Amino acid sequence: MVTTSISRVLESSLPALSGSSVTYNAQNNIFLTNGYTSAAGNTYYQGIRVSDRIAVKYNIGQGYCHTFLNGIEVYGYDGSKARLIGSRCYSCYFFNENNAKREAVEIVLDYMRGQVKLLGASVNSKQLEEFSKKIVEGAYNQMKRLA
Repeated sequence: MVTTSISRVLESSLPALSGSSVTYNAQNNIFLTNGYTSAAGNTYYQGIRVSDRIAVKYNIGQGYCHTFLNGIEVYGYDGSKARLIGSRCYSCYFFNENNAKREAVEIVLDYMRGQVKLLGASVNSKQLEEFSKKIVEGAYNQMKRLA
């Protein structure tokens, strides 16, 4: 089964998932880790979207009446392993797929701007934004192809 082998690759290649079991949720088009429930009754887990370029990991909580986002991490592939390129933390930010995706794009864009600056290069800002959107969109599209 394709998702089983991809799950094993995710488990071994993403440092943030060491020790976690990963399953694919076709309904939501995302890989999910096992969750745990806090004393307050909230359940916490991670959602992961992957492509051949990046992995986007959402730290998600599910409370009594809503789902919330606690953070996002974006990993880029450095040869054969994943490397954290940026992250953001939130405090019970209401989860909305479009907002989460936009935040992932911003993380990639910040990273790309930093790389451009490091190289002393000049890149059109609009092109950089479009490229960042394309990179993140790739993780969403890749997931659809795997389903």
